[in-house]
Amino acid sequence: MNASIIAVGSEMLGPTRTDTNSLKITAALEDFGVGLVRKSIVGDTLADLRDEILYDVERADILVITGGLGPTEDDLTREALAAAFGLEMEVDQSIIDRIAARFAARGWVMPEVNKRQANVFKGQTTLTNERGTAPGFHIETRGKHVWIFPGVPHELEWMIATYFRRWLEELSGGRARHRRVLKIAGLTESGVEEKLKPYYDAHAPEVPTILASQGHIEIHLQSDGAENEARALLAARERELADIFGNNVFGYDDDTIESVIGALLKSRNETLATAESCTGGLLGSRITDVSGSSSYYLGGAVCYTAAAKIAMAGVDEALIREHGEVSEPVAIALANGVREKFGATWGVGITGIAGPTGGTPEKPVGTVHIAVAWPEDVKHRKFFWQGPRTIIKWFSTQFALDMLRRSVLKRS
Repeated sequence: MNASIIAVGSEMLGPTRTDTNSLKITAALEDFGVGLVRKSIVGDTLADLRDEILYDVERADILVITGGLGPTEDDLTREALAAAFGLEMEVDQSIIDRIAARFAARGWVMPEVNKRQANVFKGQTTLTNERGTAPGFHIETRGKHVWIFPGVPHELEWMIATYFRRWLEELSGGRARHRRVLKIAGLTESGVEEKLKPYYDAHAPEVPTILASQGHIEIHLQSDGAENEARALLAARERELADIFGNNVFGYDDDTIESVIGALLKSRNETLATAESCTGGLLGSRITDVSGSSSYYLGGAVCYTAAAKIAMAGVDEALIREHGEVSEPVAIALANGVREKFGATWGVGITGIAGPTGGTPEKPVGTVHIAVAWPEDVKHRKFFWQGPRTIIKWFSTQFALDMLRRSVLKRS
């Protein structure tokens, strides 16, 4: 069983509006193991919409259409469906009465154009919309199912929950699609792919989805079927992947690297302080995005100048004169200094050149030094990032967090 989605509206073909409704529909389909094979956006043109409907219904078992059910001249979804399938329409007076009552409750008179929304298809199912004026429809034709919902997001969400999910549940017979996401740090997408070869060989033609995100890689697993069986299969696959990637796996599903670090520090009753230069407080911001972070994050300093590094993190002025602010000794001094200043278990220091100006042949834009300090030792790494300022700052914090995570795990 598969499905297609059509989002109707010329506004989504321009630069100011995006189609978010398809994501909600896709989530419902995925939950019941129905694969999506096509998604399209069609403008408010009758012939284009009719042709897209006919194209999709030939290739999918289920077609879901959202939008184009309003009262204005450019709302043509009903007319396109009638043209595509040869359906007759009739006026449902109860819908007119309901819309009129809805306007009257607000002290308004219903405009005549709203009567267009009472045009329904003979012999097909009309779906009452308790969140708005436009009804939806469920059309059965040519052995296919066509579901039509309003484009207003909160109306769509209500109709998906009220009608579509219940129908999908009956259709699936208890089968559903279950997912597991493994999040990996410290490897490139191609590096992950290379390590997966034994897994591919063992489970062909089953292929997981690999996605590159900002500073980490995700492996998406899925299994269709009854819940117990599907989850058991996912757990087995997860164990195999954990053996392949080891500590490179930092989390699962909705985990972030900052939430994982927070849980690690809380479980060990350990604390953290940060000293940042080129990231300008982004590291501290990400750490404090986690609720309850005050139990382990003692504070941080944005040491953006040499004077600030000396005053706030206790960096020796001689180190800066000899090595420069962007250097291994200064990063280490930042990590050690801020840890001691706050009395924390862990200290993280970041210094670099985020650009686009400030680089030199010896220290080009994207040069970043990161250090992690703890009572027994300190670890340092030098990175070269390419990209705009925002990317360099983000990657610096991402890898600083991963260095901290690995150090905490190693120490324990």
